[in-house]
Amino acid sequence: MFGCRYLAPEYFMHGIVDEKTDIFAFGVLLLELITGRRAVDSDSRQSIVIWAKPLLDSNNVKELVDPRLQGKYDPIEMKRAMEIASLCVHHSSSKRPFMKQ
Repeated sequence: MFGCRYLAPEYFMHGIVDEKTDIFAFGVLLLELITGRRAVDSDSRQSIVIWAKPLLDSNNVKELVDPRLQGKYDPIEMKRAMEIASLCVHHSSSKRPFMKQ
């Protein structure tokens, strides 16, 4: 089981666990891979989802992507990964995709 850093909002609010909870965790993992950041920043204690969501919504690739990649990535594939991550970490579980999608 993933640590609490990967748990969906509905788990914290209502104790609900289902397949969409796993989708949220997958989205957090994708964000870690895209950004090179941890799920929760050790200094600010800020969630990667809270930090990344505005950047995902504005399609701000340069601010979101791990600078250590130095621009060496396929921009089309990176945007697709960002889209998937954004869908997976949607606050409403009903708007998250199923894994087979």
